[in-house]
Amino acid sequence: MRWLLVLWDIDFTLVNAGGVGTRLYRMVFRDMFGTELPSAADMAGRTDRAIVLDTLARAGIPEPRKHLDQFLAKLAALAPTGRELAVQHSRALPGAAAALDALAAFAPGRDAPGRDSADREVAGRDAPGRDAPGRDSADREVAGRDAPGRDAPGRRGPAPGRDGAGFTTANVRVVQSVLTGNVRRMAEIKLSAVGLDADLDLETGAYGDSHEIRSELVHLARGKAARKYGRGFAGTATVLVGDTPLDVAAARATGARAVAVATGGTSADKLAESGADVVLPDLTDTAAVLFAILGVP
Repeated sequence: MRWLLVLWDIDFTLVNAGGVGTRLYRMVFRDMFGTELPSAADMAGRTDRAIVLDTLARAGIPEPRKHLDQFLAKLAALAPTGRELAVQHSRALPGAAAALDALAAFAPGRDAPGRDSADREVAGRDAPGRDAPGRDSADREVAGRDAPGRDAPGRRGPAPGRDGAGFTTANVRVVQSVLTGNVRRMAEIKLSAVGLDADLDLETGAYGDSHEIRSELVHLARGKAARKYGRGFAGTATVLVGDTPLDVAAARATGARAVAVATGGTSADKLAESGADVVLPDLTDTAAVLFAILGVP
């Protein structure tokens, strides 16, 4: 049995939050310093700890680190306001809900009958060379091509577990969580506001109030998952899914696999150049997402 820990980025991978984070930063800055925030630092792929330090430094606040924990605490305390804003301005990105739901069929403890559709999505074929009567168009689409993203620029070799047999829910288990720059309360709010929290084990996630460096969050998430599920997720047993080169860099630094999606501000070419194992244009092709994350041949 092969186990995978899949760690999703949130902003511009699963959710377009509509600028909620920047709005809340402005509220906290005004509350703490009695003036308007000139501008927030670049947020793409960074943790809230790093963003806050950079934002305060850019605003000319002396000794930014002295104010860091207070700023993060106030940010978390704005959760009710954040939820209202998220409901008004946020949306799930196309394909995100379907991708999470498809991977949930591989969750530990999921009853076998509920896995049938995911098996068909991943396998999509009978034995090689056999044309099954009645195979629907979706099955033919999955079966009649190489794995989506397989030849994407930046792929660094065969996906783990490629043995020609493929994967089904009988031989792989997937723990889904998040690895995000958001503080935990804001991460929960952004996901729940658009209905994407049900299939994610948020207790196992790693959040931007825990460390400034994104790659350190990978170690935190692995440790939590190991303690909860009684097994390790070292190396390529961890898969990061994100939209920035910093997501890819965190995977590279920790030996994890990197599945990049060009749904943020970084092009597919740039994501490939950063070293992603697979680059997808978005999450709308559920079969492609499953192939990319599970490493199906």
